[in-house]
Amino acid sequence: MTHAIMAERSQAHARQVWIVIAAIFALVLASAVNAYEVTPMRVFLQPDRGQNSATITINNIREEPLPVEIQVLRRVVAANGEQVFEPADEEFITFPPQAQIAAGQSQAIRIQYVGDLGEVAEAYVVQVTEVPVNKLEGTGIQFTYNFGVAVYVQPPRPRARLAVSEAGTADGTLRFKVANSGNDYGFLTGQALEYRVGSARVTLTPDDVATLVSNPIVPPGATREFAVPLDASLAQGSADASGPVEVRLLRGES
Repeated sequence: MTHAIMAERSQAHARQVWIVIAAIFALVLASAVNAYEVTPMRVFLQPDRGQNSATITINNIREEPLPVEIQVLRRVVAANGEQVFEPADEEFITFPPQAQIAAGQSQAIRIQYVGDLGEVAEAYVVQVTEVPVNKLEGTGIQFTYNFGVAVYVQPPRPRARLAVSEAGTADGTLRFKVANSGNDYGFLTGQALEYRVGSARVTLTPDDVATLVSNPIVPPGATREFAVPLDASLAQGSADASGPVEVRLLRGES
C-alpha cells in the first residue's frame, strides 16, 4: 500500500511539473504575440518606374521601450524550398538603421534600393531585430524577436510563367515540380490547385494551398519541388486512385 501511495504522489507531482511547463510555454507564446508589429509584410519595388523605395512601420505595443536594428538580406531559395540569407546591406539604404521606439509609439523605416538590377527579379528580406537589453533582475533569461519583411525588386514588364511537370504519388504524398520561365517571382499561394489520380479528382482551394505549402515561392528561371499529402480517400488506396497523375494550377499557369 505504501508503494502505491508513493507512486500516486509521484505521478501527481509529474502532472504538476508538466502543468507548470505548459504554463511557461503559454506565457512565452503570449509574449511573442504581443512583442511588436511590422507592416507591411511584403513589398514590391520597380526601379524602372521610379519605385525604388518603401516605408516600413514598426509599432511598439509594449509598455516599455523597444530597441531594434534593421538589416537587409538577399533571399536564395533552393529547389527543395530551403532558404539561404546573405547580407545585402550594400544594395539598400535604410534610415534609420537603428531605432529606440517608445512604449505605444511607432517608427517609420525607409528602405531604398540602390543596387544594379539585372533582367530578372531579386528577392530580399528586411529583417527587423530586437536588440537585447541587459537586465540584472529576474532569471537572466530574455526573449527577443525579429520580423522579416519580404522585398521583391522587379525588372521592367515583370511576369512569372509557371508550369507543372513530373507529377506522381508515393507513400501517401503527391509530388510535383513547378518551373518558372518568367522574369519575376511566382507564388503558389493565391491559386487553387487541382490534381487527378486516375479517375479521381481533388481540388485544393487557395487557403488549402497556403496551409499545405510552407514555402510557395518559385524564383525566375528556377524549378521548385513540392509535396503535399494526398486526400484521405486516395491515400487509403481507393479503386479510383490508380492511373496517370496530373497536377494543374488553376490560375497563373501558362
